Amino acid sequence: MKGIHFQVDTFRTAAVVLAMLALLSAATTRLATAQTYTPLYDFGVGSLYETNSFPIGQMALGRDGNLYGTVQNPNGHSGIYQITPEGSATVLWADTSSSETQCLTGLTLGSDGLFYGTCQEWGGNNDETGGSGIVFKFDPDSGFTVLYSFPECNGTGSLYPSALTLGTDGKFYGTTTGNSFCPNPNGTVFTVTPTGTLTTLHVFKGNGTGDGTSPMGRLTLGADGNFYGTTQEGGNSGYNSGTVFKITPTGKIKYIYNFADAGYYPEAGVTQGADGKFYGTTASGGTYGDGTLFQLTASGKIDYLHNFNYAVDDVDGPINPLTLGNDGNLYGLANCYPWGCGAESLYEITTKGVYTDLYNGFTNPGGACPDQSVTGCALSSPMTLHPNGTFYGTTLQGGDNGQPVGHGVFYSFRTGLKPYITLQFPRGTIGSMLGIFGQGLTGTKTVSFNGVGATFTVVSDTYLTATIPTGATTGYVTVSTPSSTLKSAVKLTVVK
Repeated sequence: MKGIHFQVDTFRTAAVVLAMLALLSAATTRLATAQTYTPLYDFGVGSLYETNSFPIGQMALGRDGNLYGTVQNPNGHSGIYQITPEGSATVLWADTSSSETQCLTGLTLGSDGLFYGTCQEWGGNNDETGGSGIVFKFDPDSGFTVLYSFPECNGTGSLYPSALTLGTDGKFYGTTTGNSFCPNPNGTVFTVTPTGTLTTLHVFKGNGTGDGTSPMGRLTLGADGNFYGTTQEGGNSGYNSGTVFKITPTGKIKYIYNFADAGYYPEAGVTQGADGKFYGTTASGGTYGDGTLFQLTASGKIDYLHNFNYAVDDVDGPINPLTLGNDGNLYGLANCYPWGCGAESLYEITTKGVYTDLYNGFTNPGGACPDQSVTGCALSSPMTLHPNGTFYGTTLQGGDNGQPVGHGVFYSFRTGLKPYITLQFPRGTIGSMLGIFGQGLTGTKTVSFNGVGATFTVVSDTYLTATIPTGATTGYVTVSTPSSTLKSAVKLTVVK
């Protein structure tokens, strides 16, 4: 088993997270590329709380066009921040309790415009250090609310809930990785309402059963209305090397693919492309043993598009989800591991398998992470493609903030993509309302669904709602603003 398999423990012990936050430093070089990487904000400046905190987990795009994320204090406390695309940041909430908190997976925007997430440990639930995990809601106006507390298991800690995914029904869907000392030790799939009612949809049975083990990565809402995810282990291939599964909102599960020796340990989940196929990575396997990048149809036909080679790609054991670009290509990142930084790269893959190393100026070939590297290092969030056509992300270290150890940066990465609109969901029913994110939406002239005009309401310069009109069919959504016409990156599946 390769060392990257240890990544599962980032959700099982606070100690590993703290080790990541304490990585040591060395010098970096930046390779000349056609892309533009720009550090915009150095974490570790400002208030005392922020000085001791590092950004980690997925960022959520708010209706105001800003990004929202979580920070983690190495002393065992978490916080929530807001940051503009220009790099102006504000800490909105900071846990100051006496017990340990670990909120490591980031935020998800709800149908109500508020933010939801999970904490892997929440010491306020009991007297045990760390306590059990929770589901929470965060309202920038009224604060932090615990919606649901996972059961604490005999003093052994949490079931480790994943990041949340919003469903078209307004509920959130996620997984628990499991804990060998707890009931359901192999993990679960769950749904939870915005008010905190949680329902377990599936209990994984474990290795040797033909079922999955240890779901990893966030779930993806497919255009067919089902959710897609990966388990790190399990499956019926005889290798227990992981699976890709589909699960309905009511809990009916189907395994699409069982990994064997060609690629194994899919830890990042999958991303649906504009072509309807699913794309993801395995942390191990492939020609060089450094992991693979695969394309998978809903019927289970797999193609390995790329075999990672550390010596060439500066990628080893990818564990972060891919991000769909509005050009139809997939973009990803490789980060360093708890025991030291090595491969770090931003890359692109086309649906035909053309791979491009876009940027790897985070660390030097020796692999150590520089304390005060202005470029940042130890990538700590999946890249988010903003409606302005720019990718944004965070690093766990680096940044010129005057602290003994760099606490990370918020960065932008431009690849030449144009502004576009993002859809709240990839599918919708005629007569239902759909949220649309963009920029320059004030004064919008028309909104159309595959050429059929719709009624709409502009909520802000970066967000509007539109009603899917009678006669609309599956296709792209376009918004005509005073300055341009913006198009969605994917077709909206219209349900009659």
